[in-house]
Amino acid sequence: MRARFLLGPAGSGKTTRCLEEIRDLLEGEAEGAPLIFLAPKQATFQLERQLLADDSPGGFTRLRILSFERMARFVFETLKTAPPALLSEDGRVMVLRALLSWPGNELTIFRQSARRPGFARQLSQLLRELQQHQVTPAKIRALAQNGKMRSELRQKLEDLAALQERYSAWLAENKVRDADVLLDFATAALREAQNPELRIQSLYLDGFAEMTPQELDFLGAVLPFCESATLAFCLDEKAAEEDEDSWLSMWHTVRQTFQSCRRRVEALPGAKIAIEKLDSAKNRFARNPVLRSLEQNWQTRGAPGKSSDGFPSLSIHSCADPEAEAVFAAREILKFVRAGNRFRDCAILVRSLERYHQPLGRVFRRYRIPFFLDQRESVGHHPLAELTRGALRTAVFDWKNDDLFSALKAGFCPVEETEIDRLENAALEFGWREKKWRDPLPDESFERLRKKILPPFESFYGRLVKVQFKPDGKQLAEIFQRLWNELEAGKTLERWSTSGEARPAMGNRQPAVHAPVLEQMKAMLDNLELGFSNQSLPLHEWLPIIESGLANLTVGVIPPVLDEVLIGAVDRARNPELKLAIVMGVNETVFPAAPAAPAILTEADRKELPIPLEPDLRGQISRERFYGYIACTRASEKLALTFSRIAGDDAILNPSPFVTHLRQIFPGLEIEEFQNEIGLGEIESINEFAAAGRELLLMNPSSERILNPAPLHEPGE
Repeated sequence: MRARFLLGPAGSGKTTRCLEEIRDLLEGEAEGAPLIFLAPKQATFQLERQLLADDSPGGFTRLRILSFERMARFVFETLKTAPPALLSEDGRVMVLRALLSWPGNELTIFRQSARRPGFARQLSQLLRELQQHQVTPAKIRALAQNGKMRSELRQKLEDLAALQERYSAWLAENKVRDADVLLDFATAALREAQNPELRIQSLYLDGFAEMTPQELDFLGAVLPFCESATLAFCLDEKAAEEDEDSWLSMWHTVRQTFQSCRRRVEALPGAKIAIEKLDSAKNRFARNPVLRSLEQNWQTRGAPGKSSDGFPSLSIHSCADPEAEAVFAAREILKFVRAGNRFRDCAILVRSLERYHQPLGRVFRRYRIPFFLDQRESVGHHPLAELTRGALRTAVFDWKNDDLFSALKAGFCPVEETEIDRLENAALEFGWREKKWRDPLPDESFERLRKKILPPFESFYGRLVKVQFKPDGKQLAEIFQRLWNELEAGKTLERWSTSGEARPAMGNRQPAVHAPVLEQMKAMLDNLELGFSNQSLPLHEWLPIIESGLANLTVGVIPPVLDEVLIGAVDRARNPELKLAIVMGVNETVFPAAPAAPAILTEADRKELPIPLEPDLRGQISRERFYGYIACTRASEKLALTFSRIAGDDAILNPSPFVTHLRQIFPGLEIEEFQNEIGLGEIESINEFAAAGRELLLMNPSSERILNPAPLHEPGE
């Protein structure tokens, strides 16, 4: 097996090289052994678009662009081995919520916080981290026996081991596996395969700055079945050759990943390793000396000197607040597009979308700029989730009005919303509540309405009565599914998607969200059936479990059009074909982001543990520097950075260290002030013209004659 490590800094053409080689292979032989391109899950769609952008090839069958999870499923499919029944992450949260709610647990330090909202989600994330780093309950218990550790940490480890064991026993009892063991099972299947049918002509890997031990083991098991492999890493030539590097280096994390991967490959029998290094000056920044200097000097801080011509492709802008940053970004994009470029050539990059997605959405819609927010959207209050939540609460709390009308107003009843409002008003006026809804109403018109909208809910309630309000997971999933079917929820969601009909709870991307929400809700029912197949619980105990599944429900959507501005977080968004990048929120504690405090195992706990978990404080600092480098090297023609002086809550903000860093690289680079006061000669959109006109009228009422001239002929002439 021939393995080639393709190393190069940002913009050196690693992805382009991989795609060019894949095109050549596809054109040379349309059929044959499969070609595999391993990439992060969020990058697979973009890579497909990039591969097919120039119509060569026009399509493909033997190439698969996969994430690690989908690659594992491809292995099972090829080896004709049935994968285990898997409980997803959301299912794990629901199971953990049930386990934490049960009386008689032996928890010590977590006893008080176990039932608090969000604890099950935090515990799920920690258990996933332990699974990915192959830390077993036995290993945790062994660590807890270390008398030199703090007593508080030993108690935490004992609780974690107990919870892990209890969760494992639950999975065994219900004959299901955690989704995070999928790679382990696929690795074992590859190592045990006899005369396997799996044969891969070429494997490509790109886009990974970090890889877990699970992923490295799986990659090591796949490579023997490949004729050749190309493993690309964003790593500078000098950093790759160093024997030791400081945690201060932005290359620290990537270099560790590269070295771990290289050791796995070297351990394979018959592996022939080659290293090829690429130069960014010959690719993305070939025609842009300023951005080339930025990339080359980001780590060394060597100053290229002052420029008498200024820096037309690089600028830093101070704005009043995030809203002003969004206005600046919109104006810059319109100028760039009017110069002959496309919206898809532009991107907005932020460290986190939390504080920027709302102002960007408002401003870009006002400026009529097509955009795509690259984030998973929270849909915990989607109409289908509200229907499910309200129906269950109606049964648990004996038909209280708030719960019943929450389900009725979700939008799935075969009557107008005004009719439901009339019924609710009548209920408040006449005191109709609880058991009254299961009996005929005294008013004939409202009784007809009751008979029209309540039968599906009465059937839902009746099915729960048959199981004595103590269903198991399979029964409850079936009862929910039958309620959806009777209300024709699937057809309603399809109608909303095709017609673009708005639902108030869904925000800007309503039509694109409905179909994936239905899939996610069906997945939740599958998790109920898998995780609770042998568990019959009282209905009031099901309520927090279902709520934990709905509360963090998120969906991702595919960009609906081809020509739009990408808005995404630096650690998630991937678009290597950018001409203009605007990096927003370059403020202290915003970007680079302040290290997040771990919720269960604190930073002090992790330092004391002799096991490799997520990067510690130093590792996070190195990672943030790498993200800053990635953000500032995305564009090939123009880069603009913005920061706010005041946050949305009126807190005073300081510029990021990245601003100082750039000005050290380019001593002549000045910070430009954006005032958000648009003059008549600087108007970029119709809304700015309207705002300027209103301001002119306020300042000079006589100007109304100019803006609204009288008609040439009086009426009647």
